[in-house]
Amino acid sequence: MAKRFSHRAAWLIVMTCAILAAPALAAAQPIVVQGLECHADDGAWRIDASSVAAHYAATAPRKRDVVFRGSLQTLPGQPATVVWRGDTTHLPRETAVLAAREEACRLALPGLPAGTHQALLSIRPGEAATGCCVVHAGFDAHAAPVADLAAKPATDWAHALLALLPALNACVGRDRERFRAVTSARAEGTTVRVRLRTGDGKAIDCTVDASGRGTPKFAAGDNAGASGGPWWYPAREPAPIVACGRLERVQNARGALVGYLQYEPC
Repeated sequence: MAKRFSHRAAWLIVMTCAILAAPALAAAQPIVVQGLECHADDGAWRIDASSVAAHYAATAPRKRDVVFRGSLQTLPGQPATVVWRGDTTHLPRETAVLAAREEACRLALPGLPAGTHQALLSIRPGEAATGCCVVHAGFDAHAAPVADLAAKPATDWAHALLALLPALNACVGRDRERFRAVTSARAEGTTVRVRLRTGDGKAIDCTVDASGRGTPKFAAGDNAGASGGPWWYPAREPAPIVACGRLERVQNARGALVGYLQYEPC
């Protein structure tokens, strides 16, 4: 006859399994390079590169303002090196190659930030320039886990996110460059009140029809009235660069990406 486990033995088994599973459950999302902000040594050019595009502006040797489409690559080794390569979005076709090697540097002009990486930029044959870069790193948004909205508690406003989505897009779409994220949203009868956060940290309240139709109404919000819930970022490229908390992808019923949720934002 098999022996019965004591309550203590069963408890020890359960606790052992929980301890063994904990590292996997608590594993942090990896931080990867998501962008570069680089300047010439003398301030004659600047290039802001994301994981999908780069904006290049120069005043010398000639004035230029060009957009490239490309990608980032991080090379292993010491010191770390990041390479961005891409082509212009118009003819004549040009290719930009930006290599940033980890090494502290400081630009000659006052007011420009010190860099963390030495830069070497080449666009046209026979032309190359040096400068300093600041690297922006964060979670890989495209590899973030998919949010299970149905499983979220009713106290989490994101539980109803898909129903609120037309209103969220209507509010954010009015000034996509200004609004950084949605910090909360709730239905109020036939309208939705959306709390927005601007790039400089201000709170803005947007009220709009739940269908997203009509003209949204904006008013200054109360920063002290933050909900403490997740922040929602619309689906756009480049994806948001966040390096704290937890990032989740939000998909609609058809599996299409409709944004990102960041829990415990900083």
